[in-house]
Amino acid sequence: MPIIKDIQLYVPKNKNLNWSFFHETRCITFFYSRLLPKLQAKDDKGVQIYCIKEIEQREQIDTFAHIIFNYFPVYVEADTEGILSLASGREKKKKTLEIVHEGMKRAADELNWDKAVLDDIYNSIKHSGNENIYPLLKKNSPNRKYVCSIICHHEINTIDVYMEIKKRNGDIVNKNCYSLLKIRTNSIYLVIMVT
Repeated sequence: MPIIKDIQLYVPKNKNLNWSFFHETRCITFFYSRLLPKLQAKDDKGVQIYCIKEIEQREQIDTFAHIIFNYFPVYVEADTEGILSLASGREKKKKTLEIVHEGMKRAADELNWDKAVLDDIYNSIKHSGNENIYPLLKKNSPNRKYVCSIICHHEINTIDVYMEIKKRNGDIVNKNCYSLLKIRTNSIYLVIMVT
């Protein structure tokens, strides 16, 4: 049986809105996906959450025209344009988390998962202040005196990648931001920076 490893938000019937919404909500969907335990599904490796204005629109959507193979489809009412128009990144993250959690609870109903696990994930994301900071890689120096970590800080429009070098006792020797990935609604820019 496959294990659920990914969550995708999808806005049907509007390609441009879907593109913008996908990229501006990816930090929270990835955060939620990263914290998922090994949830098993029959044939699915992810959950595709259709964000629609009214739940009655569910019957009007041709899922085969908007399908991601091996993803379990669920439907959630969401004002995607309203979320994108919010000026505060914190508010966008809060609204996105509500959509993702609602969609995952609906998937849990269909696939008989324990909702308490999803509630724990939801609460831990809220407790972190919706800040998606995670270690990407961790290596020891050949002499084992230092530990190098590559840390990602995933925001709505950026992903900051830091390289942090620590002594074994935990003292930080050096911390640099080496790259900054800026995501715009219609293109992606990679800006190399050393600070």
